[in-house]
Amino acid sequence: MSSSLRLLMLLIGLISVLQIILFNYLHVHAETKSNNASSTGNKISIATRHKTQSYKHTTDVIVYLAQFKDHSTYGAQYDAHQNAITGLSKLNKSLDLLYTNYVHHFPACHILIFHDASDTPTAEVKSILSKNRPQLQFRQLDGKWWELPYGLKPQDRAKWKRSSFSIGYRHMMRWFAILIWEYLANEGYTHVMRMDDDSYLHSQIKYNLFDYMRDNNKRYGFRMPVVEDSNVPYEMVNAFLKQHPHVASPNLIASYKQNREIAFYNNWFIADILFFLSPPASLLLDVIDKSKIIYTNRTGDLAIHSTVVRLFLHPEQIEYFRDFTYEHMTLCSREICRGCPQNGGVARGIGAHSDEEWFHVVGKHIADRFRDNPKCLVPMGEDFIGADDVRECSRLRSQCGYYLKMLLGVAAP
Repeated sequence: MSSSLRLLMLLIGLISVLQIILFNYLHVHAETKSNNASSTGNKISIATRHKTQSYKHTTDVIVYLAQFKDHSTYGAQYDAHQNAITGLSKLNKSLDLLYTNYVHHFPACHILIFHDASDTPTAEVKSILSKNRPQLQFRQLDGKWWELPYGLKPQDRAKWKRSSFSIGYRHMMRWFAILIWEYLANEGYTHVMRMDDDSYLHSQIKYNLFDYMRDNNKRYGFRMPVVEDSNVPYEMVNAFLKQHPHVASPNLIASYKQNREIAFYNNWFIADILFFLSPPASLLLDVIDKSKIIYTNRTGDLAIHSTVVRLFLHPEQIEYFRDFTYEHMTLCSREICRGCPQNGGVARGIGAHSDEEWFHVVGKHIADRFRDNPKCLVPMGEDFIGADDVRECSRLRSQCGYYLKMLLGVAAP
């Protein structure tokens, strides 16, 4: 090789090194400015962070667990006109609103649609749902992710509490309470947002939710509080706390024991996956899972999330999101109230609507669904439309008030 060629190769290598150094300097400088801008915790100030980042290389994921046929426990659902509401129609509506009000603005995330082997979407369904949604993927749950724990058999279900709830429904509860964290961590994700196929975002979210969680040291976030009978056995939790006396602060234990029924309506949540995979949360989750009460007692993921989060996270680590309008409404399947709101409803986002829009657009849209059903009474208030369970808990003067005030910084923990 001639000396001139060697010199040319040396110069090319030197230029490449200088480019890398310059790129790293600019990247760090830009990141430092961005971090300084967001240090106040202002949600709007971080709205543009990572907005153009590619979804192909992300640690953030939005998950659905879909049913494309009738619900495994509630069966077929019908609107006020007795038209069947299919799983596919609900999911497509949810995705439309999710993309319109969030993903189109902050595309740097994956969307995973989970399903089990008994309800696999057809190629046509996948094509419909995936159109213009490049972040979307389908995943089938089987094996250890979707099976009865060792020692339980399908025929045992008749002896379990609330036996009308299917085995598939109990698999779902175990998935969201226990198993999802390991699965997603193995895939390289650090943060997860859950949506149900009937979860609807009715207003634009103007900031990156995942960035907000990271930048403000939040480990868990929810949209609706609810009063729910905590069927995580008191004696199990008390025994765990006695065995591990230093895993939770006295203030958090006292707050939890003051009212164990205050819970997070976790059809929508956003979470730091590592929290659930690390002690003490992982230790209590392991105790719960090995007890098999998810199956035998129908102990739900809502109760399990709420117990673990309230015991082990301080108020400043939990975010009560109230600035976007969110709907999750379960309809009654019994003849006496068929097609009427049974649980949940629509929570108004602060600043998301004028009073005129809330009552005469959003409210009218909801009311029109049930207008022709004489069985339905759908209360409409300034902040909530729907059933009483979430409505009552959302009031700061309710039995949930003392805990919500802690989260909002209205009262000291």
